Amino acid sequence: MMAFYMKKPIAIEAHQMTIDNLLTLTEWSNHKAEITAKPDGTPTGMMVWTLEGAMSGALGDYLIRGVRGEYYFCRKDIFEETYEEV
Repeated sequence: MMAFYMKKPIAIEAHQMTIDNLLTLTEWSNHKAEITAKPDGTPTGMMVWTLEGAMSGALGDYLIRGVRGEYYFCRKDIFEETYEEV
């Protein structure tokens, strides 16, 4: 017999990564997220240490602080399908 489950409604804090807020997100994540860049210094996104190891995020992705204080990225399209602002 199959069982169905629904994700519990838990509020999380998240910020969409833009070229203009990379330094702010670094501070918000307590410096767990670091800016990544091309060899010429052009920012490409960020890298964050998650519970499972290093994770990269691109500009436009969302940086999320989870229920246990952990940080991780979520692609924009998936974030917008999964979450709504409260």
